[in-house]
Amino acid sequence: MERSISNRFYFDYNATSPLSKRVTDYLRSGDFLFGNPASLHSTGKKSKKIINESVEYLYHLFQISPDTHKLFFHSGASEGINSIFKGLALKHFYNQEKVTFFFSTVDHACVIQLKSDLEKLGHKVSFFTVDNNGLFDQQELIKNILQETSEGRLSFLNYTYVNNESGVVWPLSWAEEIKKETNAFIHVDAVQVVGKIPNWDMLSSKLDAYTFSGHKFGAIKGIGFTFIQKDIDYSPLIVGGTQQEGLRAGTENALGVYTIKLALHDMKEHFNADELLAAKSEIEETLVQHVGDKGEVVARFAPHRNLNTIFLVLYGKKAETLSVKFDMAGVDLSTGSACSSGIIKENRILMSMGYSYEDSRAALRFSFSPFLAKNEVAEIVQKIKSVLI
Repeated sequence: MERSISNRFYFDYNATSPLSKRVTDYLRSGDFLFGNPASLHSTGKKSKKIINESVEYLYHLFQISPDTHKLFFHSGASEGINSIFKGLALKHFYNQEKVTFFFSTVDHACVIQLKSDLEKLGHKVSFFTVDNNGLFDQQELIKNILQETSEGRLSFLNYTYVNNESGVVWPLSWAEEIKKETNAFIHVDAVQVVGKIPNWDMLSSKLDAYTFSGHKFGAIKGIGFTFIQKDIDYSPLIVGGTQQEGLRAGTENALGVYTIKLALHDMKEHFNADELLAAKSEIEETLVQHVGDKGEVVARFAPHRNLNTIFLVLYGKKAETLSVKFDMAGVDLSTGSACSSGIIKENRILMSMGYSYEDSRAALRFSFSPFLAKNEVAEIVQKIKSVLI
């Protein structure tokens, strides 16, 4: 159901998800894992056992082999992505090698804001652009990577599988083709994947790394995980101990790791891609008819979109005014562009897709539950339309 426990309509699943049922049931039990997994006593061994079982589950679920990829846990995607790219940058800096990082203009801010630090280490950062459907020129990117190769530089690419704001999907087959043609290191930002596309649990072992964040799919906040190709050598961002094969120091968060396993169990058991697509499509079509020529759905005609996101631009409107109206009506959604002070500013993603400054400040993002059902659509549409009158 789209109602949260506070009896509000919650349409902000791309920002964060409520805890899954298995997680809340576990937390209610009070049987919390607190032992240090590195300790030799029984309480520590219990935590270690749960972590090992969760690791095995993740390898099995995502069809990735421990023979090809290592797995480490961290506090979430921002740390995981910083670990990968800063770790690679540091390793090559220590080796007195300069490399090139390829980022998209629609990558998450935790990727974009790496530019300054990477350049201070002597590396090159190259941004590639997208069109108004959120798509990039694959052949142009391959050509640019090969140019760096011809100049003796290694290339490292961040690949945003599913965009958190537009909902545009870049299929993994495109990344596989880039890998085949260039042999660049490819890290996949998979944060918005779970429960938002069909076959979300099918990854490609041909790609080098994948990063996930638990709170996006019903685990507790402060826990995420990354698969990384075993032969990749990098300098860990967090040092101080030998935990997790030296990939990330610090006492492992056994409780958080277990909630990842529980939440993914729920997702695997209850997710229905066809039901979600049908429900989201009905809401979208109704909104398109209701708004008419006064607005548009971003990337509505993109060839690949996720199943839960509607990013709506309303010409001449102000997102901050609309978001307040929705909030007062008991609806939680996102403008996709609020800074820490809560002031609405231009939306970087929309402007990268060719929208004007004014239109980028007039966008609302509806991101629905992975378990949205068709029998909920009528009430949701009525609620949204009542605010958009």
